[in-house]
Amino acid sequence: MLSRMLVAVVLISAGLAVPAVEAGDGLFDRLMDRATESAKRKAQDRVDQHIDQTIDKAINKTEDAVKCVATDQECMRRAKEQGKNVVVVDTAASADTMKCVATDGDCLKRAKELRKKVELVDEEELGDTMRCAATDAACLKRAKSMGKKVELID
Repeated sequence: MLSRMLVAVVLISAGLAVPAVEAGDGLFDRLMDRATESAKRKAQDRVDQHIDQTIDKAINKTEDAVKCVATDQECMRRAKEQGKNVVVVDTAASADTMKCVATDGDCLKRAKELRKKVELVDEEELGDTMRCAATDAACLKRAKSMGKKVELID
């Protein structure tokens, strides 16, 4: 009842006259319904805005993150040096993925044969071991210059 009186005071102070009591009751009901709906819409809009902001923050964090297997200390060290967040992934979850350099055709073929997903990485991101063919002198030299172990793939 107090809210109806408040609406009446607002309408009268705004210069609106209510022509009849019966029409006024219907008007008050419609105004109350509209005000209630408006409040619900505004509340839902604010909730939606908050959810959108939370999702944006989460996406921004993951875009700047580096995924590392829990046992790959080298990966974690490089990520921290670059000022990036580290997302630790489970070894079992990454078992269906192989890391390959885009130019390593043998690695890509092996991944396809084993029906594994391929994560393309730079040679520096392969950890302490590089995969090279015994006949690939350039790969062997790069591994040696980078101080990496070599896994022969042929």
